[in-house]
Formats: sequence, structure tokens, C-alpha cells
Amino acid sequence: MAWLAIVAGPVGVLQTAQHAAQLNGRGYTVVMEPVITTQLVNDCAALCHSTLAALLADVEAAGCDPNEQMYRFRNICHRQRNRWDLLLPREATASWASLVDTVMAAATPIIRAAQGPAFTDVVPLMCGAVVSRPGARVQRFHVDATHTHFETAQQDPSHRIYNVFVPLVDIFEDGDGTMFWPAPVLGESSRALARHILDAPDSTLDVRAIDAPATPAGGLIIFDYRTIHRGGANVDGPWGRERPVAYVVCATGGARDAHNFPQTAIGDISLERAQALPFWNRGNVAQDNLEYFTEIEGKDPFGLHV
Repeated sequence: MAWLAIVAGPVGVLQTAQHAAQLNGRGYTVVMEPVITTQLVNDCAALCHSTLAALLADVEAAGCDPNEQMYRFRNICHRQRNRWDLLLPREATASWASLVDTVMAAATPIIRAAQGPAFTDVVPLMCGAVVSRPGARVQRFHVDATHTHFETAQQDPSHRIYNVFVPLVDIFEDGDGTMFWPAPVLGESSRALARHILDAPDSTLDVRAIDAPATPAGGLIIFDYRTIHRGGANVDGPWGRERPVAYVVCATGGARDAHNFPQTAIGDISLERAQALPFWNRGNVAQDNLEYFTEIEGKDPFGLHV
């Protein structure tokens, strides 16, 4: 594949080993040195902004309130009030393709080192961006992996899915970025979170271990789908900002993600159905609409409400 020929300059051999150890030991690692240029960051941030604006216009034309209703379509999901998940194909623009290829080139050596002899190949599954605007609340702690993925990954050390975040604005430590709650044994992350919620004495989670790492625009956060995490709040007021975070989801050992986006296009929904979609501020609705993959296979015991 083309991205294998791209050299990810800032991640050296020693750093690769360190990142691999962190990915295995706590479920995530942060590459602080930007892997893409400032110009590419700006181009991709502008693409996210214009794409979101165009899709919100399409949603409104279909009869939905783009800000107040909960909706999930093929290329845009309103995960939470003022937080959107956009699916952007690699070929969207030349700049976006360059970002995806460079991210894959930077992440691949780390993933290869993390898996060791079990590594076979890594393939990109999808790419897009999560864009939040002022007023977005903090998410629930959750894992992205299904129960089935947990079970298969436990039996097969090559069966993994990784999410590679690329902030397109600077993220400060303990600020508005993603929060991670590492478990000592990654394969036990979901059960450890459930035990914590139940206040069981054998909980392996330590609330003091929660980390909201700093990441400069163009840097990387690589995390395993089984890692407990949540998106931070985007506060109203002078400190609020539109916060685009590009991502590339990649997999090894034949793992796949078939749940993140539905097949329904915006134009497929009738006006009646559009107007019937629930509103965030009406009735007893969840604080977010992540459609956690664990919930697809059964009631989610892992979502920690705040």
C-alpha cells in the first residue's frame, strides 16, 4: 500500500519501542512530536469545518434540527449535543489523503512492535473526524470494542483494532481532550470498569490513574479499542472553540468494525421520521448517543455516567 512507503520521521527506533510498551501496558500512547506539517493541519481542519457545515445543512434540509436532535447517518452521527462524528473517505482531498497516509506510516511501526511475533499486517478500516463545539458535555467512560472483540482478542494476540487520533488544534494536559483510564490488564478493561461501577472490593481501576494527556496539533494518540476513555467537555465562553480531531481506525489479524456508522443516508429518511427523532433537551434522554458497541450486543454495564 502507498502509505508503507512514507517515512514517519519523528518516531525513531527507541521511541517506537517506548510507544509500543505504553500501548501494551496502559492501552494508549501519545506521539508528542507532530507527524504532519502545520499547513496540513490547517488544511484538514478547514476541511472538517466545511464538511460539517455542509452536512448540517443537509440534515436541516431533511427536516432535522441539526443541533438539537439525535441522529445517525452514513457519514455523520450526532454523538452528543454539539459533538459530531464525520466519516471522511481518504480521497476527500489531497491534503486529507496525505494526513491518512502519514498517520498510517507513523502508527504502523509502533503497532508492529507492540504485537511482536503476532503481527501480520495492519489495514485502515475508516477515517474521519470528531468535531465538538462549545457546549458539548463530557462523555461517559466507555470502551469501543464489542464483547465479541474482547473475546477474540483474548484468544488471538494478532486480533486488534486501534484508533489513531490526530488533534487539529493543540490539546493541553487536563484540558478539553480525551481522557484515558488505563487498566493493569487491557483484556480485562471492560470487566474492571464494571467492577468499579459496582464498587466491588476487587476493582482493578484506580481513579487516580485517569490521564488527559497533552497533544500538539499534528501529534498522535494511538489507543486500543479495549481502552477505557471519554471525550472531554468543550466549555462555553471565551475558552470554547471548535475542536476537530481527525482519526484513522486501523486493524490487524482480520479484526473489523461494522457498527460505527449505519448505512442510512441523510436523503433516505422521510420528513416524518426526521421530525420524530428525539431531542437532547426533551424528556429523559441519555447525555450522549454514542451507540456504544457493547450496547449493540446487550445492555451496557460499562458506561460510567457523570
